Amino acid sequence: NAWPYRKDKVASQILFHEVELLGVQEALHGQMMDLKERLPQYKYAGVGRDDGQTKGEYSAIFFDTTRLQLLETKTFWLSETPEKPGSKSWDAAITRIVTWCKFRDRKTRKIFFAFNTHFDHIGKVARRESAKLLKQKVNEIAGNTPAIIMGDFNSKPADEPIQVLLD
Repeated sequence: NAWPYRKDKVASQILFHEVELLGVQEALHGQMMDLKERLPQYKYAGVGRDDGQTKGEYSAIFFDTTRLQLLETKTFWLSETPEKPGSKSWDAAITRIVTWCKFRDRKTRKIFFAFNTHFDHIGKVARRESAKLLKQKVNEIAGNTPAIIMGDFNSKPADEPIQVLLD
């Protein structure tokens, strides 16, 4: 199941299902390049979590450029210093990020936001505080504009981080 054996199948499924918006988690830079190469009508937004460039895992957003126009994108860190690349806080085992994009749908002309993340797998406090920070940032960034939140929350529907987001 190693990536070299899956990359073509992953790309073929994205194309077959005509995915217009896709959040990835745990993607390394080489994997991002493999998908970019195999998905010519797609672009991505996102950075590596360790340095805000290419080091570490991405929580990136791929989008079909024939359908979606990227208007703005940024990344923030799930920490007490969200603008500081590589930062982590609370009881997080590792650095975590959120990539967000502002899009215009070329078909409907409507504007919306997409947020993609991957919450910590160890820190219970980190997951709760990450949910609170994500909710705050969605409100600050998107305001009343529709927003999609996607990712790996390392939580079950009844767990506190999910309830924070749904509240």
